[in-house]
Amino acid sequence: MSVNNSNHEQYSTREDYKRAKAEELQRKKDAEKQAKDEALQIKDVEKQAKDEARQIKDAKKQAKDEVRQIKDAEKTAKDEGRQIKDAEKQARDEAQQTKVVEKQAPTKIIEILAKNVAGRLKGLKKPDLNVARKTQDAGQQAKTKQPRQKSETPGVKETKTSSTHEAQRSKDSNNTNSAGKNAETAPVSYQRIRIRLIPIWLRLVLLLVMAIFCVTAGAVVGYGMLGGGKVAEVFQESTWTHIIDLVQKGK
Repeated sequence: MSVNNSNHEQYSTREDYKRAKAEELQRKKDAEKQAKDEALQIKDVEKQAKDEARQIKDAKKQAKDEVRQIKDAEKTAKDEGRQIKDAEKQARDEAQQTKVVEKQAPTKIIEILAKNVAGRLKGLKKPDLNVARKTQDAGQQAKTKQPRQKSETPGVKETKTSSTHEAQRSKDSNNTNSAGKNAETAPVSYQRIRIRLIPIWLRLVLLLVMAIFCVTAGAVVGYGMLGGGKVAEVFQESTWTHIIDLVQKGK
């Protein structure tokens, strides 16, 4: 059975037409599928290219990090080398100092011994001086006693003169002893010197500053906190002029 439709002139039967249409649809679907697959392949290729670029960047970054680590290791090695050199230098300096101390040690010991001997000699000289003073005092007493013995034989006048001299000497000695004792026992009077840490002019300045601070703090607390106003308005001229006007009007 033939088909009279102009669109179906090439096909002998309707079944052939349907088959042809189905084949065309299948071809279109296959073409679309191939196009989608190609698009997916292109996307995969682009993704692979991006991944490769990222890998290259990561490799470069790792290379830079490795270079930095190598530089840091070289720097630490240099620092350690410097520290070792400094330690060796310090050890050499300490060895030199110990050598110098060992060289100077005998001379220092000799100086210390000489000082000790000099101190002992000074301690021995002090009693010698006391002995010399005692001998001088004994000689003076012997001289004072000799005229007394001579005066006993000739007469009474010499005894009177000697007694008067002895009395004067005893008075002088008593006066000197009492003066020395008074000088020793007299309390030493120390005058207390008053040093002012804060001078007067600085005190006045501090007083003025504290007064200004107290006035401003009172105004801030009274107007801003207790009065319910703003704290910033305390430092404005308009608030104070308004207060003065209110006071004058109240009068």
